[in-house]
Parts: sequence; C-alpha cells; structure tokens
Amino acid sequence: MAVRNGYAHRPSTREEEQPSSAMIRRREAQATVETVPTNIETTIEQSNDPQFLKSIVDLTALAAAVNAFKRRYDELQSHMDYIENAIDSNLKTNGIVEIAAVSPPPKDASGETATAIACQSPPKEKSEAERLCESMCSKELRRYMFVNISERAKLIEELPGALKLAKDPAKFVLDCIGKFYLQGRKAFANDSPAITARKVSLLVLECYLLTFDPEGEKKQVGSSVKDEAEAAAVAWKKRLVGEGWLGAAEAVDARGLLLLVACFGIPESFKSMDLLDLIRQSGTAEIVGSLKRSPFLVPMMSGIVDSSIKRGMHIEALEMVYTFGMEDRFSPSSILTSFLRMSKESFERAKRKAQAPMASV
Repeated sequence: MAVRNGYAHRPSTREEEQPSSAMIRRREAQATVETVPTNIETTIEQSNDPQFLKSIVDLTALAAAVNAFKRRYDELQSHMDYIENAIDSNLKTNGIVEIAAVSPPPKDASGETATAIACQSPPKEKSEAERLCESMCSKELRRYMFVNISERAKLIEELPGALKLAKDPAKFVLDCIGKFYLQGRKAFANDSPAITARKVSLLVLECYLLTFDPEGEKKQVGSSVKDEAEAAAVAWKKRLVGEGWLGAAEAVDARGLLLLVACFGIPESFKSMDLLDLIRQSGTAEIVGSLKRSPFLVPMMSGIVDSSIKRGMHIEALEMVYTFGMEDRFSPSSILTSFLRMSKESFERAKRKAQAPMASV
C-alpha cells in the first residue's frame, strides 16, 4: 500500500477496475424498468380512441352474444313445448286419463302432508275382435267367432262395440255373413260344419242390430250396400218359398232372414203376413232385444198386429204386443175379448151345423 499526499492508497486490482457480472445485470434491469413507462406512454399517446370506447365495443359484442343465446334458448324451449303437447295428445288419444286428487292429501306417519301425485291409468289394450273389426278382416272375424261360438254371451257383449270400429260397419257385416242363405236345408244336416257357420252369420246380424240407437238417427247405409242386402233378402225368401213357404221355414232360416231385413231394410216385395210368418217361425223371444232396435221393423209392427187380428190370429197378435212392448197402442184385454167373441161365434156355427142333420131326421 503506498502513501500519497498523506493518504494511504490501495493499489487497484483488475477486478476493481472492471464491473462484476452481477452489477452488469442490475444495471440492465434498471435500464429496462426505466424504459417501460416510456413505452406505455408512447402506446397511449399513439392510440386515437379513448379507453372507454373500447369497453363499449366489448359490451356490444357481449350483448350480441347474449341475444344469440337467448334466441337459441327460446327455440329449444319451443321444441320442448311441442314435444310435450304431442305426447299429451297421444296419451289422451290412447285413453290414458289423468286422475287428479280431489280429496285433501293424506298425511304420513310423521304427520307431514304427503305430496299428491297424479296417476295415469295404463292404455286399454284392444281385444282381438276390436282389432279384426277395425281392420275390416271379415274372414278372420268369422274364424274367431267360429272358435268361440259356444261363448255366446261373451260375443254378444264384445262384438257390438267392436263392429262400431269398422270403417264401414254395414258393408263389413254383409261380408261377414257371406251367402250361406243360398244353400238349402240339406246343406245343414248331419252335424255339418255349415251349421256352426250359419250360427256365426246370424250372430253377426244380431250384434249389428245391437249397435243401433232406437232413439237416434237411422244409420246411413250406402246405396250399393243397401241394394246388396235387398238382393240377399229377396233371394233368401225365394229359397224358403221354394221349400214350402215362409210359414214352414225352419227356425234358424226364419230368424236369419228376419234379422237381415231388420238390419238393412224391408224390401217392397215383403208383405205384413210375410213378416208375421218369419216372426212366428223364428222364436223372437231370444232376439227381441235386438229386433226392438230396428228402425225398419219396429214401425211396421203395428200393421202386422192389425193384420193378425183381422185374420183371426188374436193369440199371435197378443204375443207380439207383449214381446215388442206395444201395450199402449193395443189393449190386451180388447184383443182377448175379441178372441173370445170370435171363438164363441165359431162354436155356435159349428154347433148349428152339427144339429142341422139331426133336425132333418
């Protein structure tokens, strides 16, 4: 160490003359920090628009995005409402009914009120007869009835409602009965399968009559169906006349023809006495419930009763009065009185004839 001018001086070394690397880095960092404000100020000075305008632009873009989202949400909600309405409509069409709770909601064991839940009954499945009638499958319905013909009560219960499902019930019924009426008596002898087939046809006619509303309007039947039914009735009558007249017809034949004209109308060639013969031969007690619904036969019953009385068939007339419930139009006591008077007169005539030869002797 040297002493100069009264001060001690340490000899300078190379390290002291040159700055260290750490010092260099500190100086560079300080220089960088000092230049940042200058750069920011330059950027702000170079921008032409105020800062709040940029915020407005950002808010405008956000509002547009929100509006687009709202439109998409509304469209989705509209689709959901449409689907829900379609489901409700389908459920109502299939017979599903919502059962609303009308009584106060029950309380559970803890005393809290239970939430009332609307219940839905499962859709009623269509029976086989309903499906066959709805699809107008006449052959399949005949086969179904043929197999179940022994269950008459069941068929009478389900078929009238099923026949209403057919697109054209009148045409469907005519297709079901076929043309068995053209076959003579010999075709139904010796336990022939045709016997059961004929029963099926008659039961179809009877069930079709049960679909009629006595107090409602007449069923509208197409002209072609009406003509076909009339031709069938005329052909049926012609066969019975050829076999010995209507008064000698078998019960099943007479019943079938009577049901046919009761369903579709009485041809002009049928007289009151023809209908009387059919009623007498058919045994109407079993099918009277169906016959009383006929808009064609019931209006003619008064004329049939009058014709019976005029021909001296008071007992038959009285039977029809009670069978068809016409006591308000025909007095049973008057009919019986007329019958007794006629019987007495007939007896007196017979008595006089019997006494005439004895008087001459």
